[in-house]
Amino acid sequence: MPKFTRREFLAGAAGAAGGALLPAAAAAREEAPRPERRTLVLPGLDPRHDGLRVAQLSDLHVGPRTPPQRIRAAIDEADGFRPDLVVLTGDYVSRSRAEVAQVREQLGGLSAPAVAVLGNHDHWVDAEGTVASLEFLGYDVLRNQHTTLSLRGAPFTVVGVDDLLTRHADPHRALAGTSRGSRLVLAHGPKTADLLRGSGEPLLCLSGHTHGGQVSVPFLTPLVLHALMREPYARGLFRLGEVQLYVNRGVGDSALGMRVNSPPEVTLITLRSGSPS
Repeated sequence: MPKFTRREFLAGAAGAAGGALLPAAAAAREEAPRPERRTLVLPGLDPRHDGLRVAQLSDLHVGPRTPPQRIRAAIDEADGFRPDLVVLTGDYVSRSRAEVAQVREQLGGLSAPAVAVLGNHDHWVDAEGTVASLEFLGYDVLRNQHTTLSLRGAPFTVVGVDDLLTRHADPHRALAGTSRGSRLVLAHGPKTADLLRGSGEPLLCLSGHTHGGQVSVPFLTPLVLHALMREPYARGLFRLGEVQLYVNRGVGDSALGMRVNSPPEVTLITLRSGSPS
């Protein structure tokens, strides 16, 4: 079983500093995932994909700190969007190999085509077992690879970059052979977008990892994320040159069994053709 990492320790320190908020955190533990809707413009998008609906789930973290009913609610919410595609951006397990089997039990039921990438916890616990569980459910797992699906009668490419924190990310390999147009990048770590900027191409990257800070204490949480954990992209939309980055707050909890000012999230992204403003 992996030990607590430095970033988990720092996250715990932030939670301890927010002790006055613990009553709210206890109530938030049972909070249903919040639906978020975003419309993002993707240059070169095939006209047939204008209005394409992509549901994103991230950081589900099956295990003792994430109530199974929250995970079920998140999957039901994603299905309720009636998406063309579902993407999963890593961290399906938390700390124990026993959770790999729970992935099969708790993460099934998505009705749209689903494509996934791995996160740091998946590598720390059992990457191969996690991949096997996701594939058992019919979800495609990309590890520095890409796949092309037929959506709305036109090819749509999903690029999957493996986890950056555990040094498995290879964006160049993942993008090799893809063409501009209807193309979406998945990467668990938001800082992968900094590497994608080197391609000089317009890209949209969906990520997770930060839990939106999970315990969001004014001044302290940005300090922990940015200065100490070197995570400058906590939540929401960022423009990094030609790269657009969306950071999902995630569904589950890992180091801390609570959330404050960072409710769990299920996202519906509607793609539009044109140039980002």
